[in-house]
Amino acid sequence: MLETIFVIAMLQSVEGLPKGIRCEFPAADTGGKPVRVVLDPMPSLKDQPGLYRVMMEIEGKLTLKAAAQPMHAIDERAVLIRAKSPRQATVTLGMRDDGMAALTMSAPGAETPGEQSTRIGACRGADHYFNRWLSS
Repeated sequence: MLETIFVIAMLQSVEGLPKGIRCEFPAADTGGKPVRVVLDPMPSLKDQPGLYRVMMEIEGKLTLKAAAQPMHAIDERAVLIRAKSPRQATVTLGMRDDGMAALTMSAPGAETPGEQSTRIGACRGADHYFNRWLSS
């Protein structure tokens, strides 16, 4: 009987966890299409201090392995999430704990700003993860 109560309590606590972080980055012009990104933290025993595994899904079409790390260089609570595509394109998402975010996508070997695209947007559902990522 006690074991059943324990299992039910465990299942209820797992169901209560957030289901990932959802971000939306509107187009710079009014006629453009927004970019939607879903971040799915994947805690692992192989996580290094200050570096956490995340799966980054862009527009529901492209899923990349990424890593989240605290941004200690600024005075605000923020994280940087970085991923590379198989073709070496880089996707970087910076996010503050108030939900404001910036998404930068760089072409393979991009050196000049013309080869990069940056959008400002917002993310929601990150509170739980921020506390874990910034606790170290």
